[in-house]
Amino acid sequence: MLLYYNKSFFWLLVERRGSVFYRWDSILGGLVVAGLGILVQYWLDRALHHGFEPSPVIFHHYGFQALGVGVTFAIVFRTQLAWNRYWEAVTQLHFMYSKWADAFSQFQAFAEVTRKAALEKGDQTKADRIERKQRRLKVNYALLSTVAADRLTQGDNQRMEEVHARGVQTRGSMRIDKEKSGWIPPKMSERKVFNRAKSNDDDHEYVVFQKPSKHQVELLGQSNDAISSVMYWIIWDLADVMKDIDIAPPIQSRMYQELSNGMLGFNNCLKIADVPFPLPFAQLLGLLLVAFSLLIPVYVIVFTRSPVAGPILSFLLFESIWCLNEVAKELENPFGQDTNDITLTDFHLNFVDSLEDVSMPEHNEMLHHPTMGLEDDWGGNSGHSHSQDSDKTLASAPGMSL
Repeated sequence: MLLYYNKSFFWLLVERRGSVFYRWDSILGGLVVAGLGILVQYWLDRALHHGFEPSPVIFHHYGFQALGVGVTFAIVFRTQLAWNRYWEAVTQLHFMYSKWADAFSQFQAFAEVTRKAALEKGDQTKADRIERKQRRLKVNYALLSTVAADRLTQGDNQRMEEVHARGVQTRGSMRIDKEKSGWIPPKMSERKVFNRAKSNDDDHEYVVFQKPSKHQVELLGQSNDAISSVMYWIIWDLADVMKDIDIAPPIQSRMYQELSNGMLGFNNCLKIADVPFPLPFAQLLGLLLVAFSLLIPVYVIVFTRSPVAGPILSFLLFESIWCLNEVAKELENPFGQDTNDITLTDFHLNFVDSLEDVSMPEHNEMLHHPTMGLEDDWGGNSGHSHSQDSDKTLASAPGMSL
């Protein structure tokens, strides 16, 4: 996903990265249409030079106008639908990660409060047991985000683009191909050795706290759904540690609810990654676009009768319609590895950073302090004096005694 500065008009016009206008197929199509316009203009000039009216004679532009309105409406409608898919994907992705981050934050708070109470009671065994669960869940949460982001990147729509599949494939054939290829672990790097300065969006490298073991990789390879497997590991750890957490079970159930909400967001993203834009609409629009493009030189040249303005207008008219359709194609599949796709590795890295932030030891040291380190403002002598002043005020008030 590209971020750009849209207040520099000249820079915006010449930017090539992520542009649909400066692609070779768009430029070539526009040049072909402009060349046809030059040929039509030459034919008209030759016909008029020899003293006969060229045929067919176009008495009114209604036909071309009606076709242009229909094609333009269809392309704008497709672009609107594509933008809705793109925005829905971003919305559900934020929803997914926010819910999973909430679930981990709640567990971390519950676990730290319990560990603090266990240490105050001298129960070191219970405190160590909870700490081990915290580390395991932290690692598995990062792994859950990794396999979920990789699954969205490897959606059926993206796989069709990567293999350059010809024709049409059914959902069953795609499933069979996926089962034959098996689960391939994505590229992972541990956070303690990850170099942020040298990383970029093209690496497609996922940051984790600890790479999965050989046994975990084998289990995920045997699983038909790696995301559900890792989610089961997390739920199992939460259920196992529930008996040690000093928080009421109804309150603990909030963690499971947030995990479920995050999975709902993931599945909403998955439907966009796996369900393509309807084939009949795309095919019909493609046929209309080709027909409209072939008629552009004829109508433009006939009505302009200019060897300069005609080809230029033909080129610009084709580019406007063609590139708008290309924009729709870019937005229809937001999960992938193209320049304008949503950068899932960046979303994943932000999520891993949030897990690390919540589990920082400095947070626990501050929270364990009675006044959170704000003695100068709330505690100490100033706080004691403020309390005495309040008592004196209450004592001096009518009808009040201490």
